[in-house]
Amino acid sequence: MTEISMAPARLNVGGVFNQAFETLRAKPLFFVFTGLMLGIAHLAMSRSGIDGPDLSAISPGLLLVGILLLLVLGGLSQILCSRATEGPLGANASLDFAPAVQAALPMLVNVVLTTLACVLLTFLGLIAFILPGIFVLLILSVAVPACILEGHSPIAALKRSRDLTRGNRWPLLGMVLLNGLILIGVGIVVSLPLGLASTLPGLGGVFFSIISSAVEGFVGVFMAVLFTHAFLDLRRCNEDRAVTPGV
Repeated sequence: MTEISMAPARLNVGGVFNQAFETLRAKPLFFVFTGLMLGIAHLAMSRSGIDGPDLSAISPGLLLVGILLLLVLGGLSQILCSRATEGPLGANASLDFAPAVQAALPMLVNVVLTTLACVLLTFLGLIAFILPGIFVLLILSVAVPACILEGHSPIAALKRSRDLTRGNRWPLLGMVLLNGLILIGVGIVVSLPLGLASTLPGLGGVFFSIISSAVEGFVGVFMAVLFTHAFLDLRRCNEDRAVTPGV
């Protein structure tokens, strides 16, 4: 009896995008609810004045509320998206959404800590030099789905992402770049009517903030679904290249 190492399996970037779009198409209302929930956090950040020209006018209270909402609702939305991507959750949005949020609460702290660790490590890589930051981003790109779907602690989730992405970081870079091009296209399409709406007297600015925050929420949902499918595909790749017994 001998052992034969199978050839390394590759992340199917096209398949990941197709699966992400199919998941969104199959459960549209659930992901709309999730996107609107995440959009509330972006709206709070927007209204705090952090994106305005005068940083001295930022309200510390509103800024704190916005940061807390972004962490909590961002974590909850990631949990909902990952669980709905992996399984049947979200097929009946009207019945699934509230219980799904309640079920997500126990894992929220780990997810938030994992997200903060990924952001901090990527940021440190970027300020040291751009390329190390991109490399760290790729290594940690599926840490949050690993934390959610496999129940890992933050440190274990980072290690799991490192192991799963090994040998597939070039395909992951291609996926990130393609995702960036899609988001740029969406931004161009959305910014034109929003720019016109913002010039309207009265509620133009408020309307712009609400719609742009909702768009940011839906973009966040799409990215969560996309990277969850990337995690699932990388896990399959990792299983495929495991050492198997041969004759």
